[in-house]
Amino acid sequence: MRTTRIMSIAAAAAMALALTACGSSGEPAGNADGTAPLLSIGALLEPTSWDPAQANEGHLAPIYQSLYDTLIKREPNGELSPMLATEWTWSDDELDLTLQLRDDVTFTDGASFDAEAVVANIEHFKKANGPMLGNLSAVESAEVADPHTVVLHLSAPDPDLPESLANAGGYMGSPAALADGSIDTAPAGSGPYTLDTSASVAGSTIAFARNDDYWGEQLPYDRVEFQLLADETARLNALTSGQVNFTILNRAASAVQATGSGLNMAEDFTVNWAGVLFFDRDGEIQPEFADPRVRQALSLAIDREALVEVGWEGLGEVTSQVYGPESNAFDEELESAYEYDPARAKELLEQAGATDMTITFPTSSTFEPVLYDAIFQNWKDVGVTVKAEQWGPGEAIPSMMRGEYAVSFFTLAQRSDWGTVKFLLQEGSSWNPLGSTDPELQQLIDAYPAASEEERPQVAREINTWIVENAWFAPLARPGAFNLWDDTVDVEVQTRQAVPSIYNFTPTGD
Repeated sequence: MRTTRIMSIAAAAAMALALTACGSSGEPAGNADGTAPLLSIGALLEPTSWDPAQANEGHLAPIYQSLYDTLIKREPNGELSPMLATEWTWSDDELDLTLQLRDDVTFTDGASFDAEAVVANIEHFKKANGPMLGNLSAVESAEVADPHTVVLHLSAPDPDLPESLANAGGYMGSPAALADGSIDTAPAGSGPYTLDTSASVAGSTIAFARNDDYWGEQLPYDRVEFQLLADETARLNALTSGQVNFTILNRAASAVQATGSGLNMAEDFTVNWAGVLFFDRDGEIQPEFADPRVRQALSLAIDREALVEVGWEGLGEVTSQVYGPESNAFDEELESAYEYDPARAKELLEQAGATDMTITFPTSSTFEPVLYDAIFQNWKDVGVTVKAEQWGPGEAIPSMMRGEYAVSFFTLAQRSDWGTVKFLLQEGSSWNPLGSTDPELQQLIDAYPAASEEERPQVAREINTWIVENAWFAPLARPGAFNLWDDTVDVEVQTRQAVPSIYNFTPTGD
């Protein structure tokens, strides 16, 4: 992954002087042994609970990873490697996953990590109704085979289960703390850090201190802090002033400003697709949407090239598919399936009898207003009226999950072949709130886990082709993921994750 570094001579000199004097927050830049005293990260979100079963992924990943190890580790390039589980093996029918466990791990409250602890965590996760409950939806039960071997029994094949065990579904907490409920406010994991309550301030700072008894290789920072900065400008200012070493920015204009100030950003790095989600494919809220020609027309009416230029400063690539280039389902020919064609859009609307359509469309302050303006103008150009309604802070995702609107604009992670099915397409998926289904699509979904490993890529491409042709979504772009950092730290970005894992940060030159 290349790194963008655009620095004027004056800015470079000023930053060099500042970094010679100190690291962020006034800390010295490094220790004699190659470690550093502090890593400071500007974060968007604060966990609502320390219970690992309530953990979310994406932006919150490095916060939970500081406290909780996962059964399996996901490397920066997405490959899986041992962590608390040293190896894992599928049964021939892929209905049993056997994990061999480490025998030298202790939780911070003194409880031992073993097969009983894994069973306790799996059972707790399935009962806790957390945000990533779907990670383990196929796991029917967990069985202790011996003190350091556990078997997960599945109700149906789940090819993505090992990856789920490398994410929120695999965080392991102390079984004692799970049982008495104390883990909700007093985390007890086996991770590289422990929560420093004396230095943490609710709504402001989450502070972690090194776990001196950590079983694995010590991470290079004595302390890690997450400064909670929901406002984009506040995160940008904190990074440029040296208050934090790393942060993520949502807006391309902010990223351009940051790199212009001499900060570092990974080039050509994307984790999300951005576009229009047609939730109401059966026409329950917007009757016209039951006709796929209407959804196709609305997709054809959007000028994707112009949208990338005005909405993301050219930092992104246009697309018509939700699957990313790293997935087997990706099809290069589908990239241009919905090239800008307003004349064809008008024809389809006329054929569907939807030439006088009004769409209620929710908007969020998270995104640049120009993105909405461009989409709405494109639709107006083909005769569609848009009535915009503003979501308040924090309302967008709950509203979409409740299925309150027929359509919205959002950015979502590009997931694996099967992960996308579980996340977006199945009748019970969290991002299929109105329960859309279709016999042809369902047949393809059922065929994927039943197929051999060699056959699955072809089935995945057929699923992708079906949802593109039927316009379940109108993907517009894969915008850049704006991970920014200063010169005191080296960062390896994490594929399919909004921010790097906690393991991906090292002091410069280490």
